[in-house]
Amino acid sequence: MSTNHRRFLLLSAAASAVLAVLCIVAVDGRLAVALSSLSPGDKGPFNSFVRLCEVVFAFRISPYLYGVLIVAAGLLTKLSPAARRFSRPLLFVGLTHLTARLLVGILKPPFSRLRPFEALAAGDWHDQWFAPIGNSFPSGHAVHFWSLFFPLAVLFPQYRLAMFVLPVLVSIARVAVNDHYLGDVLTSCAVAALLTLWFGAVMLKRRTAGEPS
Repeated sequence: MSTNHRRFLLLSAAASAVLAVLCIVAVDGRLAVALSSLSPGDKGPFNSFVRLCEVVFAFRISPYLYGVLIVAAGLLTKLSPAARRFSRPLLFVGLTHLTARLLVGILKPPFSRLRPFEALAAGDWHDQWFAPIGNSFPSGHAVHFWSLFFPLAVLFPQYRLAMFVLPVLVSIARVAVNDHYLGDVLTSCAVAALLTLWFGAVMLKRRTAGEPS
């Protein structure tokens, strides 16, 4: 993995983490209250977009399915000399994505942050962590797409801007309907960037000829 890729991932992780802290401290509550004024009709397009993404990425089957399939493809390509050069990039993407999804799932119960609409249910917003039913922090939907974006952005930097659109739109949609705070999706972005940096350092440091950089 090149120095430019490492710098991109470090800056992405650092910026997302700093912004996440600032949002948790000073922005999340105000934004949640402001968004609570949106009508169900206003939220409809955001919900429809997220549902479409869930269908395309097989959430109803399992949010881990894509990661498992990409890792399986990476292992299978090792068996064919003609396809072996694709094995390491596939494993890089698949393991980053699968690990990010699993890690966020592990982090949700200890933090147990109430979702914005739950925190607003009583009428007056109050940020509640360590609640019996909280599972807002970090965002599983956001990390799903950020953990695909970052490794693919490393492998195909020429398409980075185009690939950036989907995780941003999903993150905006989750915040807009008060299913997540801005701090939740930014934390997921930071987690995905850090895991991409780690897996890239481990798996792409000994590239063979013909593998993407």
